[in-house]
Amino acid sequence: MNVIVAGAGPGARYLMTEQLRETLKAADVVISSVHFDGIIKGHLKLGISDTIKYIEAHKNERKNVIVLASGDTGFYSIAQTISRQVPKEVNLRFLCGISSMQYFVARMGMSYADMKLVSLHGRGGSIVPHVCYNKKVFSLTGGDNKVDDILRELVAFGLGDVKVSIGERLSMRDERITRDTAANLLNRKFSSLAVMIIENKNARDPLIPLRDGDFVRGKAPMTKEAVRELSAFELGIMPGETVYDIGAGTGAMTCTLALRARENFVYAIEKDREAFEIAGNNMKRLGIKNIKLVFGEAPSDEMKDFPPADKVFVGGSSGNLREIVTLVLRKNPKAEILVTAVTMETITEAFALFKGMGMEISSRLVSVSDAHKLGRYHLMRAENPVYLIKGVPKEA
Repeated sequence: MNVIVAGAGPGARYLMTEQLRETLKAADVVISSVHFDGIIKGHLKLGISDTIKYIEAHKNERKNVIVLASGDTGFYSIAQTISRQVPKEVNLRFLCGISSMQYFVARMGMSYADMKLVSLHGRGGSIVPHVCYNKKVFSLTGGDNKVDDILRELVAFGLGDVKVSIGERLSMRDERITRDTAANLLNRKFSSLAVMIIENKNARDPLIPLRDGDFVRGKAPMTKEAVRELSAFELGIMPGETVYDIGAGTGAMTCTLALRARENFVYAIEKDREAFEIAGNNMKRLGIKNIKLVFGEAPSDEMKDFPPADKVFVGGSSGNLREIVTLVLRKNPKAEILVTAVTMETITEAFALFKGMGMEISSRLVSVSDAHKLGRYHLMRAENPVYLIKGVPKEA
């Protein structure tokens, strides 16, 4: 069997490539979704799982089968799923098409050279982290992330002033393009067949480091700049990972972690009311919004609602380190945990706890001194040394 997965464009027949038109003439079977009703005659209307089953059942037949994919095969397409699951006996090829992203960006007179491209169609996740750190974001929508849902989330996270362009039923006769701020579009109704371009002129560059002077501190404890950077390095946070910050303090470490987890969220908890409010204000002032901060003492009921973490920073455990680690590993047995400690008691407890749980342990002692001017001279003033103690489950 020969199978060609072909990008059929946004929907209108005139946007199908000439190569696809010629290939369709030689097809024995054409498979597509209902998206192409009225455009392709005599095709089998099958979902992705049934398409795979059909190919499996007929893999030894001498047939030319075309599977039509919406848009382009290389842009969040069913093509990748098919390529992973078709039997090895099948001769598989791909034909490119015009994606809804290409079409919509052209309609808006924009370029996608500097645009973050994401898909929330039938996926989990959130648009908020992407909008925080990119001036322009294109997103496919659908499933649990329809346009209405995305607009509500943007407004809820203080991004109501971003400019949003929405394209519905692109290339169809009833195509509609709407453009306004997220807040102004909040109560409008939109089609489930839609794409979005979101522009945030205040997007933050996640590669610019945060300095101690960027934060309002008050009386709340704050992890110092060098320790923050080294801690984030030790955890090795990837952009799409879920991260916890236990004992957020001023939010300085929380914000540092959020810059690294820039395609996901940091879930932070703080028990001191003044520190909690300072942390929230720092996050708002710095425009770092991929953070979900709760008030409480870990591991409280609020923390139990956090999703499983990939990486965890413990800056303050209030004597509950064992309970915190137990909860983290119950949610994700592969989670990596970093504890900072300045007292011998916490150091001893962290080592004993990680060892007792069969975790691989690594540690680093950080001693930082900064220069301070004294008359004509500069003298080094040392900060308290800090231990970074990391526990990694052996099966990870």
